[in-house]
Amino acid sequence: MNKPLVSVIITNYNYALYLSDAIKSVLNQSYQNFEIIIVDDGSKDESATVLEKYEAEYPIKIQVVYKKNGGQGSAFNSGFELATGDIVAFLDADDYWYENKLETIVHYHKKHAGIQHNLLINNEIPFVLLEDQVEKQKRLLEDYGSFGTIPTSGLSFVYEKLKPVFPVPTEYEICADLYIKMFFLNEGNDIFSLNDAFANYRHHDNNLWYNNQSVTSDYNEITLANLNNRRKQYGKALINRLKPAKIYVEAGLNSHTINPHAKIGIYGTGAIGQEVYKRLKSKNYTVQFFTDSCSNKEGLTLNDVPIIPFHKIEEDEESYDLIIISSSAQTEIMYELKEKGFPASKYRGLYL
Repeated sequence: MNKPLVSVIITNYNYALYLSDAIKSVLNQSYQNFEIIIVDDGSKDESATVLEKYEAEYPIKIQVVYKKNGGQGSAFNSGFELATGDIVAFLDADDYWYENKLETIVHYHKKHAGIQHNLLINNEIPFVLLEDQVEKQKRLLEDYGSFGTIPTSGLSFVYEKLKPVFPVPTEYEICADLYIKMFFLNEGNDIFSLNDAFANYRHHDNNLWYNNQSVTSDYNEITLANLNNRRKQYGKALINRLKPAKIYVEAGLNSHTINPHAKIGIYGTGAIGQEVYKRLKSKNYTVQFFTDSCSNKEGLTLNDVPIIPFHKIEEDEESYDLIIISSSAQTEIMYELKEKGFPASKYRGLYL
């Protein structure tokens, strides 16, 4: 694949307001050997007007499919049926890519069947923390039941390796990218991670997944059942899914080398923070304090370790060597620390 063709699949449902940005972000890529397949999943807004304009202007590059509303899974299936590229990259119609996205993934797909990269939420905060330039998603799935976190617009795959995964069950009205990732890994492939962001993830009032994250747990259970049914057929060991806090620790803490004599603080007093504490204690590390942004916990202890308000930690950098961010809001916390000028060597997150 000297200059592989990339099939870009954009699925759309009532995102006329954002659709043009998504399409233009592909058209403006530094890498230009691509085809765009846009599947409109029965939109009731002005999406058709937007799509007709671009299809007329770029008849060679863009192909539009209009279908009855059936959800993300069925829309992915319609797009994949028409894909002719060597690589398949997915883009949600309310997101958009940065101009070097395709150039970057094409480079890495020379060696890797699956790629995931970070995104910026509204061009500000990273979507998640990824351990950079490693393949470990298959191991995390099989050892801990980790389903990963990168959404549709950060995923791409070599076509031939993705082909056995399709079709996606139509029960996946949302979270169809979850099914694709898990069954791609189950086929013996791995996914290479890039922590750099190559797309904007748009958080808005009509975002189908971001505003309905409670539904994700239902799709997690459906996916785990589907996955284990498949593994049972092929005589593979079944996957047991750990609690999210344990997944964070197993996936994230193991990627760090920590000085055994370091004075450590844990930012986060919830389930993830307590799991990090257990793991550090089991390795004979010394935890000096817990901290978070709530000043009303001052004077309290957790596991006999004092909870110190973060504003007091800010005033005394000598009291610790390293703060481990142990919260589901770790990207926001790390962004805040960076903005405040904290030395990067003084804090770490849990990289998935």
